[in-house]
Amino acid sequence: ERIAVAEVGDEVAKKIVFRAAYTKAAAKLIAQGVSTEDLAFRPDWRELCQDFHTFEVSVVKLGETYVHSVEVEKQIAKHILSELPHLRINLSNPEVTFLTAVSAGHVAVGRLIASKPKLFFADRKAGIRPFRIPSALQPKLARCLVNLSVLNDSSKVLDPFAGSGAVVVEAGLMGHESVGIELKTWISEGMKRNVETYSHSTCHVIQADSRHLPFRKAFDSVATDPPYGRSATLAGMSFKTLFKRFAEEVLNILNQKARIAVTVPTTYYSDLIDACEGFRHEAYFDLYVHKSLTRRVVVIVHE
Repeated sequence: ERIAVAEVGDEVAKKIVFRAAYTKAAAKLIAQGVSTEDLAFRPDWRELCQDFHTFEVSVVKLGETYVHSVEVEKQIAKHILSELPHLRINLSNPEVTFLTAVSAGHVAVGRLIASKPKLFFADRKAGIRPFRIPSALQPKLARCLVNLSVLNDSSKVLDPFAGSGAVVVEAGLMGHESVGIELKTWISEGMKRNVETYSHSTCHVIQADSRHLPFRKAFDSVATDPPYGRSATLAGMSFKTLFKRFAEEVLNILNQKARIAVTVPTTYYSDLIDACEGFRHEAYFDLYVHKSLTRRVVVIVHE
């Protein structure tokens, strides 16, 4: 299911759309059902829409849903016009958009509150940034890691394996003070270029070793994509050994109840958990990339 329903105000809904990596839009729910022919409208939906004069219907298909978007638009528009005949369709500059989300076995219609621009992440993609390295984290997943790791809007975010700086940039764009750690000089300098291009003064780049961090009790959020595989720099160590040393060191720099969001291939998951003794494993989520790679996003908590 890719349609979530929650009771929040409009401003909170707008904030969710801006911050969330995988949320496309938010709308005030006015109807839902198993199909467009079986929609149950909320009793007050007319009051929610009566002050508008022009509208359009926008259809979003989620997952493997085989419906004709134009036909769905016509069905929804017909019902709206039958109940609110003063409204007029305007596809170029409507006062209100009725978003219709269609998934397998679920249709939801709502008055659009906010939507993420189609090219929201485009200019920050790994292959577009001024500084590029192989296997760099994409901005969408970087933003997801930040959201899973922060406690609140004032959380300070650390990426101890920052690479080209995707996590640092996304955290900064969301208003968090963020710090990226990178061991190699040329990568640190490249990360700084990316940070200066996309973000602002709340982002910092430090050349250091993640096994010997220059902080004490300074962060309540860690979001990272640690090195692994043949193309990664592991300083002659296995992934498990490297992350175990980091996990031991990070205890010194984290505040109580701090959260760590980390992504690794599923094949490295057991090594990650073994390396994180002293942390509570809270949740994990799998993201299919291609037939040879499924990423596992893991959330652990410092008790």
